[in-house]
Amino acid sequence: MRLIPQDILLEIFFACLPTRHNAPIDHNEAPLLLGRICRHWREVAYSAPMLWSSIHIPPLDYILTPSNILLRLEKIVEEWLERSATCPLSVSVYDFVNRSDPDFEPHPLILQIAAVSRRLRSLTLAGDADLMSPLLRLEDLPRLKTLRVRTLSDQILSTDIFNLPALEDAALCTILPASPLSLPLRWSQLTGLRLGCHGRWTEQGTEGGLDFDGALEVLRKCPNVEQCRILISNFSESVGLPSISLPRLHTLALTGSGFQFRDWSSDLVAPNLRFLQIGELLFDHAPRDAHPGCLKVEIDPNRFTLTSLHKFLQSFPAISHLRLSSDMSITHPLSLDDQFIAVFCPPHNLCPMLVDIAFVGLSPGFSDGPGGALRIAGIRTSNR
Repeated sequence: MRLIPQDILLEIFFACLPTRHNAPIDHNEAPLLLGRICRHWREVAYSAPMLWSSIHIPPLDYILTPSNILLRLEKIVEEWLERSATCPLSVSVYDFVNRSDPDFEPHPLILQIAAVSRRLRSLTLAGDADLMSPLLRLEDLPRLKTLRVRTLSDQILSTDIFNLPALEDAALCTILPASPLSLPLRWSQLTGLRLGCHGRWTEQGTEGGLDFDGALEVLRKCPNVEQCRILISNFSESVGLPSISLPRLHTLALTGSGFQFRDWSSDLVAPNLRFLQIGELLFDHAPRDAHPGCLKVEIDPNRFTLTSLHKFLQSFPAISHLRLSSDMSITHPLSLDDQFIAVFCPPHNLCPMLVDIAFVGLSPGFSDGPGGALRIAGIRTSNR
């Protein structure tokens, strides 16, 4: 292996790194694994700062875990950050194990990250907001482009950290006693946005949260957004999507179960839209990759009336894959029957690009199953 030029060897090393998440602290995965093969590989790997520019820190119970293991983890993180030299860092911490306690010292790993905060390019925090407060209180984060925060369900978070000059991708899942529209985000520069903000219950009613009109206002404030997921937590009725121009948008999810379209019209201008979700889905999953020119749509039909559902489908003629999913415990679900299926078939051909349709968690009243007429139209069907 010494015959391989170092630049080629480094390319091989970089190809071993994970692409969908930060590198884990795992001796059986890169980059730590690369230092266990032979001395030459270790020398090359340890002298390449970019190999160490991302790290995922695992949760360890700081009460039950033996102190020697905790100290070993702290040492690994310290050495990892040293090897990254001056590189911008991508860091993720998921810790729903430990809770803040005044009788214990601050989380040592959080303090280690805070010490290199000016190098942070991407930061994901999930867990006790008080425990992670040394990071959430930081103000000098000049390189941070991605910030994702998820707190415990009973915590209210200070959102000042989202007022960052370079922030382009923001995600927040927490209780927010004010409207998410009040967040100190630089909305116009965002390319990625995920808001899962619930309101707070008080004796006077709900404080905060977001209704459908509020979600539309969020979209208007983000002309450069490419991926957007918004939780609509407050009850509302709407008639569709007004005129909003989002030329770069390719993924849009409007989630929640407290809204309904009594009618539908859409003037959304999103020529690059490839994935659209409306409502909460049964067995929700991340959107699959879509080919250019195709549109995958996943909806809870109970967010619509039968008329508004037809109008919704009519407004997106490029739909290629349609997934209708709903919780079967709903008292009065929308009835999907032969009349609904007929609109996809000649002479109506409601979605002329449709090649696949799935019914998940529904009990549609088809006389011949959903596949009968649709198979004639050349559309694949499934009912799960």
